[in-house]
Amino acid sequence: MSSTATTVLLGQHDTRSTAGPLGLIRRFPVAALVILTFGLTWLLEIPRVLDARGELPFPFPFWAVILMGWMPGVAAIIVAAATGGRAAIGTLFRRVLIWRVGWPWYLLVIGGTAAIWLGAVVLNPVFGGSGLQIPEFSLDLLIGLIINFVLLFLVNCEELVWRGSMLPRLQARWSALGASVFLGVLEGLFHLPLFFQPGSDQAAAGLPVFVIGSIAGAIVFSWVFNNTLGSLLLVQLFHIFANTWITLFSAAPADNVTSQWLFNGLLVGLAAIVLIACGARRLSRRPASELPVMW
Repeated sequence: MSSTATTVLLGQHDTRSTAGPLGLIRRFPVAALVILTFGLTWLLEIPRVLDARGELPFPFPFWAVILMGWMPGVAAIIVAAATGGRAAIGTLFRRVLIWRVGWPWYLLVIGGTAAIWLGAVVLNPVFGGSGLQIPEFSLDLLIGLIINFVLLFLVNCEELVWRGSMLPRLQARWSALGASVFLGVLEGLFHLPLFFQPGSDQAAAGLPVFVIGSIAGAIVFSWVFNNTLGSLLLVQLFHIFANTWITLFSAAPADNVTSQWLFNGLLVGLAAIVLIACGARRLSRRPASELPVMW
């Protein structure tokens, strides 16, 4: 089966032992992904938040920030190794190499993410905000943005677990909408420590709004994933470009709450358009046989 095959079936007629920790992972891969992703990440993220609050007796090291970003990827690798061995790990990472999906999808993930955030910032004066603040262009700004983008792309491994490992498994059993709602709630709660970090976007949005936005975002991510042959590259670019535009065109601190609410509201609107256009069952016009599936 090629790396761009649209259906990946793992674990069929698996005769391996279901005893012990590895056996539990084989029996309950989704639960294992949730526990490992949250546990490994929060082990480092909670001290980082405490450091941001001035409550950690030592500075949180930069290498630990990088390690923290890789924890979701580590969780996905552990579960892949337990359920399908090297073949499953290879399948997971080959999804990152699926890039021949058509230029409109690249335009969408780059321009679409910019439009959502810029739309939120441009609209915030309606609610008393100061509007879009365009930074002065300079070579230092460009270099800094490139470095920020590359670091985020290499360090943020959330998509390996959310779309790379969990979404295909969930879609083998549920509708794409049901799988996306489940994932969206998990993604929102995954960022729970950041709600206690002063100045974070999560704290500005508030937990209910952020979770609703996460659900809407998960629907959009599923739509991109299901229509690009399960490309982790495209959903990773979507994720990283969204963060990049928020960094580049950051809202004024006094406007951040309004901007975050508007941003999440626009995500809900986009998710509604995707649902109407593609349907809840697959979030795609492609045949069911072409959806990326794993079990």
